[in-house]
Amino acid sequence: MKYVAKCTRDQGIATLAVVASIALITLLIVLGVSRRAVNDIQQTQAKITTEQSLSRAWAALDCAVAKIKHDGIHLSKDDVAAGIAQLSPCQHIAGSQLWLEPWQNSDRGMWHLYATHAQQQVGVTLAKATGARRSSFVTSGSAAFYGGNRWRPVKGKKREDGLYECHSIMAGGDVMIRPRTLGENQSKSSESSKNEEEKSQNRFTVRLDGSDECAPEYKTEVSEYTVADSRDETGARLKKDVQTNVENMDLFNDYFGVPRAQWKTVKAQFERQGGFVVNTQDDASLCYETLLDAVASSKRRESANAKVWVEGPCDLSREGNAALKSDVPILLVVQDGILALRGSMDTFNGVIYQFNPTLTAYGFANQWGMHTSETGQISCSHRNNNIQQLCEMITSTVTNPDQASRVPFWFHGSFITKGAFITDVPDGHSVVYGSFQPTYSDETVQQSFKGLKQWRPLGNSYHDIKPPYEEG
Repeated sequence: MKYVAKCTRDQGIATLAVVASIALITLLIVLGVSRRAVNDIQQTQAKITTEQSLSRAWAALDCAVAKIKHDGIHLSKDDVAAGIAQLSPCQHIAGSQLWLEPWQNSDRGMWHLYATHAQQQVGVTLAKATGARRSSFVTSGSAAFYGGNRWRPVKGKKREDGLYECHSIMAGGDVMIRPRTLGENQSKSSESSKNEEEKSQNRFTVRLDGSDECAPEYKTEVSEYTVADSRDETGARLKKDVQTNVENMDLFNDYFGVPRAQWKTVKAQFERQGGFVVNTQDDASLCYETLLDAVASSKRRESANAKVWVEGPCDLSREGNAALKSDVPILLVVQDGILALRGSMDTFNGVIYQFNPTLTAYGFANQWGMHTSETGQISCSHRNNNIQQLCEMITSTVTNPDQASRVPFWFHGSFITKGAFITDVPDGHSVVYGSFQPTYSDETVQQSFKGLKQWRPLGNSYHDIKPPYEEG
């Protein structure tokens, strides 16, 4: 009996020990799980707090970006506070703080706009428009070039063989190049006196300055009695320096930094900076006269450029006025108006930007004095002699009545430019008839737009900064 009792007692102690061990292990497991649960809760809470702070920071940044896109912003390294003040409606939104600072050592002078809430920060890079569509002649419509044309194209990428990928023409529509044949639309006396000269110049050529050369596949050459038309097999004569039917052209955004629909924002800034604004609906010759006034004013004020915004038609024909000579670049913006030149201009130093925000391409016909009869015949009647004669040239050269009624720019004579020529009329058909010598100058383009290019956020520069979550 004593043996049985002893065994029973030992078994009981063993059982208690096992049970106690199991209980201890269970307790340890429970404690471990509980601590892990607490850690998970703390991390979840931290993540929620972080995401809430990020959302609040994004709210302020999104507000600031929307305001910049709508109203624009003026930034100066000498007065950062003034830049922040322009974003005051978005400051402290959702308890967030907005900040601005210029990038260090940035060739483009970019800025960093960011918003903070608690420890969270989100930001975006602001940069000015670059004029991405870089060519000697840029149009969002179609274009035709008659006569002797000697181009100085944009010097693009330099290849390993030392030659350059040049850019002469960029068009949203088709391009036709047909050097003028002898005697075409000329008087007999003019033909006889300039016979040899016309014979030597009657071709389309592309050349860089100095010893630099365009690669053969980036150099369009069209000789007399020859046609290069992107609409048919002769389009093979157009090399890669001539780009046609380019899609998704937004030239206003490229050069001014805001969508075309916001052109009034640019115009308001244009006027704030002392640019000349003139309405020429009743007299297209006011365009040239205003240019002379703007150049004279820029000399007196020692301005970086001369700026003229024309509302309506622009006749650049000199007539009896003084020659247009300017040491500083000129920015000529022609809004909802034809651009006409009959005669010669040597040299237009700057940028010509023509666009039609409120006028359809067909509206240009009235400004040329075109009238269409019930039978479809087009006639011309205009009190301005230059425009009258140019209208008659249009109707005799552009045989398609529909195309003739959509001509925003017609030039006949000798025109030399240094800078850039931009016709932003998507359905328009621009025509150059004579000796056209456009020379692209990036320095002149940048100087012409100085103070006008709007700041805009770079699409791939949005970012946030998330610190690591703390362990509980």
